Amino acid sequence: GHHATTWFMSRAVLGLGVAGRTGLDMGSGTGVLAIVAAKCGAAHVDAVDIDDWADENCRENVAANGVADRVEPMLGDVGRIAGRRYDFILANINRNVLVADMPAYAAALVPGGDLVMSGFLEADTAAVTQAAAEQGMETVAAETREGWMMIRVKKKK
Repeated sequence: GHHATTWFMSRAVLGLGVAGRTGLDMGSGTGVLAIVAAKCGAAHVDAVDIDDWADENCRENVAANGVADRVEPMLGDVGRIAGRRYDFILANINRNVLVADMPAYAAALVPGGDLVMSGFLEADTAAVTQAAAEQGMETVAAETREGWMMIRVKKKK
């Protein structure tokens, strides 16, 4: 949790007001963001990652942190969220994946829902915010740290 992007994302979860809400940790890795969201009272969080090791490690970490009843690790790509709806989405992934998957995030996010993104450099901000805007989401916060960015967008109602 010491990398700038993980720090950004964890801090964003703390300030997002996730209690009672349903969320997605896309590109979940070890599951740290899903666990933080569950510990902050999220009703349910899907934790999706394409890597077999990450999925297994996420399952172990979710169990070790006592949130297996509210966090569901899911092995696969963005196709795993088709037909699902979320109040918030956390995506700490690189710019290319964020831009390519933005339509799927927008489709899964409820009106008024939050998408928090990091994992990309300051120079990539315009590409990410433009992709979000094209899907009906407006930027509500942006921060930089050590050259890395965190952007929060909200799906228009």
